[in-house]
Amino acid sequence: MKRILPPLWGAAATAALLVSGTAVPAHAYEITVTTPLVSDAKAAEVISYWLGDGGRLLAAATPVSAPAGIDATPLPAEGSAPGGVRGVVPASAGVKRAAGPSRNVNLPRTTGKVFFVGSDGLPHWCAGTSVQSDHRNLVATAGHCVYATRPTAEGAGESAPTPYRYWVFVPGFAGGGTPWGVYAGEQAFAHSDYTRYGDLDRDYAFVSVHAGVLPKRVTLRDAAQYAAFSAGPKYHTATGYTGVRLLPAGRLGDKVGGQGLAYNLPVDRPLAIFGYPMRTAEGHASGNTRLTRAYGKPFLARDLSRRANELVAVRSAFTAASGSPWLAAYRGVRGLGYLNGLTIGLSGPGTGLSPYFDGELFQVYNTARRAG
Repeated sequence: MKRILPPLWGAAATAALLVSGTAVPAHAYEITVTTPLVSDAKAAEVISYWLGDGGRLLAAATPVSAPAGIDATPLPAEGSAPGGVRGVVPASAGVKRAAGPSRNVNLPRTTGKVFFVGSDGLPHWCAGTSVQSDHRNLVATAGHCVYATRPTAEGAGESAPTPYRYWVFVPGFAGGGTPWGVYAGEQAFAHSDYTRYGDLDRDYAFVSVHAGVLPKRVTLRDAAQYAAFSAGPKYHTATGYTGVRLLPAGRLGDKVGGQGLAYNLPVDRPLAIFGYPMRTAEGHASGNTRLTRAYGKPFLARDLSRRANELVAVRSAFTAASGSPWLAAYRGVRGLGYLNGLTIGLSGPGTGLSPYFDGELFQVYNTARRAG
């Protein structure tokens, strides 16, 4: 049975946590840390899985289904102000942006798509974003974009976390391109209330990633060159042979930077929402949809039928995919701000939902950002 938490606003606010190097208080919940999603030795194999056959699986991937049937209603203004001491983690920049015209001007390089093989054995995607960490290797996304939860026993009401397979992050993904590299997932961190019970209030995860690779396609002259090529995945079509060299891209945060993180903030200022549309005029969005931006003013909401009483909702101009980041104080010149929300589902056609970013989320993030 789900552990019921006290409200995170008003007189019953949980104890504040400080963003400092000092020890943090003990907490009454557990942080789920996975065994390695993939070892360093196997990372190139996972990346090759997605880049083979001209990136066909990247293009064929469909957005993961967000939790359905959420009927979030706004909380009354009186007595609903979040409590707890506010905290922020500063953002960090990556390599300097290249000069010249770009269609991605004022869009964050930190945001991209996470791809994985779902429980159905098919390729799926969500949005994700690079966040600041000690080792510059951390991605934030929705919990259901990392874990498949299943009942541990009939009628038990709990779930055992099962990480998805072949998990990778592609920052700046657009039109099948991988401009900043591909990064295989190393280890995942989540709140135990989500991994055990599927708690929507804790539907978030942080994934550390291995050093990335930059794919470079090369034309192979003939079948002999094709047979001898071993620097990465390879494929052939009716028009010829292609090899994909996997060049080192380094650490994620060094390449694209990392968003800051803010928690226990008042829910009263507009946030920038960056993500990929869930649907197009033709139906489900494909793996080639492009990054989109919108702004919205969030409000506190809950769905007591789902035992979700710590949600934040926002109405925006497009339906963002699961894992799409909500950024406070975003500055387009730097492409950086403070992560303060993550799309985890929808309430109606135009309202996105996120867990409220509180001290417990910071504890999960803090554990992830300090891990090697």
